[in-house]
Amino acid sequence: MSREDVTHLCALLNDDSQPMRFGGHPMLVVLKITVALNFYASELFWGSTGNMCGVSQSSVHHCIKEVTNALFKRASDHIRYRTDPERQAEGAIGRGAIAGFSQVQSAIDCTHVAIKAPADQPVTFINRKGFHSLNVQLVCNHRKHFLQVCACFLGSCHDAYIPRQSQVPLLFTPPAHLQEWILGDKAYPLMSWLLTPGRNATNNAEECNTICHDFTQATIKQAIGMLKMRFCGLDRSGGALQYAPDRVGCIVVVCCILLYIAVQKGEGLQDEEFRKHETSSNDEDTEDTQRQEHMGNQRTVMETRQGE
Repeated sequence: MSREDVTHLCALLNDDSQPMRFGGHPMLVVLKITVALNFYASELFWGSTGNMCGVSQSSVHHCIKEVTNALFKRASDHIRYRTDPERQAEGAIGRGAIAGFSQVQSAIDCTHVAIKAPADQPVTFINRKGFHSLNVQLVCNHRKHFLQVCACFLGSCHDAYIPRQSQVPLLFTPPAHLQEWILGDKAYPLMSWLLTPGRNATNNAEECNTICHDFTQATIKQAIGMLKMRFCGLDRSGGALQYAPDRVGCIVVVCCILLYIAVQKGEGLQDEEFRKHETSSNDEDTEDTQRQEHMGNQRTVMETRQGE
């Protein structure tokens, strides 16, 4: 993150930061934030992070805990749906500009965040890929800003199970509710508020509809890729997070907040860096890369037909 971002975080967290003293020396807020950011970005062990920042291992632990708690308290300030008509209209227009899918507010998908085997019922955290994880549900808008994060489900939970148990359905309940839909991939069931791609297209119109759906829904996969590239601790290639599941859930939410702050200030990932990450991730991106290549071929076909 840039110097301006760190300065913004210092001002934001100044009231929550306690003047911890280790070895008789107080720790500045900026040092605590730097230690925590270093950990989120690389998932280094506490000792390694401490050596890089010049503080002890116990200090690193307290810095990560304090910064995580302070940012997590502010989650609703950065990650939330806005149900006012103006914001809904803006979201629908933004989605429609991607591939013509108007009346769609956001896209939904899940990703696995590797964790160490919990002491309580570790088998229930083993996902279909064979490692312990949390199955994290994320919803984003057309700008790749996360609107909802649910990081409390076991790795063994199927993607289709999580939406019904989360807060997402409540967004479509009167009085203040969303008027449009959310897009999901084929892993989700079709619901009154959730649109999924058609299968076995029988004509050109149905095929084009499926292609447009995939391109519009792909923004959530891109947002997840941005999240895991900027905060490598959430990517399996960086190893498993050495925390209890509830703590890992807090860290995931905090990383989403930090990504929001960075993107808001125009500090998104460069296209070349993002594509490199998409093709090199060891978690779920192999299938996603193949799907993106297939979608690219489909889009070429669709544009050719439209030109004819």
